[in-house]
Amino acid sequence: MPHDQQETPYLDAVLRYRRAGYTPFHTPGHKLGKGAPEGLRELLGDPCLRVDIAMAGGVEDTRESTHLIRLAEDYAAEAWGADRCWFLVNGSTSGIHSLVLTLCGPGDEVIIPRNAHKSMLAGLIFSGAVPVYLEPEVDPLWGIPLTVSAEAAQRALAEHPAAKAIFVTSPTYNGLGTDLAAVADAAHAAGVPFVTDQAWGPHLRFCPELPVDAMTAGADAAVVSTHKLISGITQTSVLMARAGRTNLARLDSMVAMTQSTSPQVLMYASIDAARQQMATRGADLWRGAIEQAQWARHELNGLPGIRCLGEEALLRKGVASFDPTRLTISSRDLGHTGHELETVLRDDYRIAVEAADPLNIVLNVTYGDSHADLERLVAALRDYAGRRSRRAVGASAVGTGLLGHTPAFTRQALSPREAFFAPSEALPLVECATRVSAEMVTPYPPGIPILGPGEEISPQIVAYLEEASAAGLKVHGPEDRALRTLRVVT
Repeated sequence: MPHDQQETPYLDAVLRYRRAGYTPFHTPGHKLGKGAPEGLRELLGDPCLRVDIAMAGGVEDTRESTHLIRLAEDYAAEAWGADRCWFLVNGSTSGIHSLVLTLCGPGDEVIIPRNAHKSMLAGLIFSGAVPVYLEPEVDPLWGIPLTVSAEAAQRALAEHPAAKAIFVTSPTYNGLGTDLAAVADAAHAAGVPFVTDQAWGPHLRFCPELPVDAMTAGADAAVVSTHKLISGITQTSVLMARAGRTNLARLDSMVAMTQSTSPQVLMYASIDAARQQMATRGADLWRGAIEQAQWARHELNGLPGIRCLGEEALLRKGVASFDPTRLTISSRDLGHTGHELETVLRDDYRIAVEAADPLNIVLNVTYGDSHADLERLVAALRDYAGRRSRRAVGASAVGTGLLGHTPAFTRQALSPREAFFAPSEALPLVECATRVSAEMVTPYPPGIPILGPGEEISPQIVAYLEEASAAGLKVHGPEDRALRTLRVVT
């Protein structure tokens, strides 16, 4: 019997707990807010604190019953088209880790895109697997990575018949999607599981005007971030999988290993609520968001010196779909980097964006945005463009530096795990060319590594990182975040 997607079994249980008036002798220590400091009570409010409770002893009993959470996950599996779903409270990161540990072991090859999130590289370090990289092209105008083509995936599968799985990232941070069905067909013809990092596509399943979702396209497993674009609270995600090419029992064990043993029930409840909202109203909600985003895109592209990426992206190599609710905006022609434009919008217009890179800013448009919100964005950029153009800005040098062009992958001299645990030393950046990196360097956002453990460091990478250091680019991974030094294998 299909589940009634109007129901929210886990959310209802949390609300029942609050109404029941239990006296709690379980975690957390603030005891339904009674012991919370005033500042925290002001921030969260008593209604929220009264449901900040333990899963065992709170929503369910101390016998570690998982009935309610498994029931809510089954509703989600049906909604997203999977055989099994897991609610994640450590973000999509823990889902990627779980999948890598399920599918790969020490020395196993796994085919992944070079623009994969840093969680993928961490999964390789944990598992000992060795990456076979698919390197998507970088768009010369926007400086953003494109997508993995089906042809590139087919070549990699033919050249690496021992590979244990193929992963792709779709959609990308900028809303670009690969031909998922074609990659799925190629993987399955080779007898290999196909996994999609669909962190930026939790909404795709629920609106036919959006690009096809991973499970519909034939993926064996996928992870989506319910906190990114739908109504899950921050850190919530869903891992989904099909039986057959994926060992669901082992995957279940890996999820338990990579997640907190003290999950936040507010997170679980928010995933349950987000699933219900999407399954019952998603199509209408996202049609409205698409209309708002398209209106804004049209208006922005009419402003002098402002560009907003649109469906022309479909003409790029490997790009099979585009999520119109993602706004990638550039004022490069007005002489501003993406970081500078972010600062202008934040300081002068009180508009906060999703992310900035050396060339662009990225904004999310969802059903939570009103037309007035989009009008405010357009008005701000109209005023900004008018002020900049009156200063007679000449031909922009923005983007002519190294930061506008990601350096190419060199070679994997050691597995990520071998290099990460090998004896290493910190050297001045200028002395690192031709050496093998012992650490990861990841500009964030979007969280795509420039350099990973075990990779040979080229002069181009050194030059890129020197420019990044001078520009104050924020990076995750290296011990020296100022990038004065890097750790290399001795």
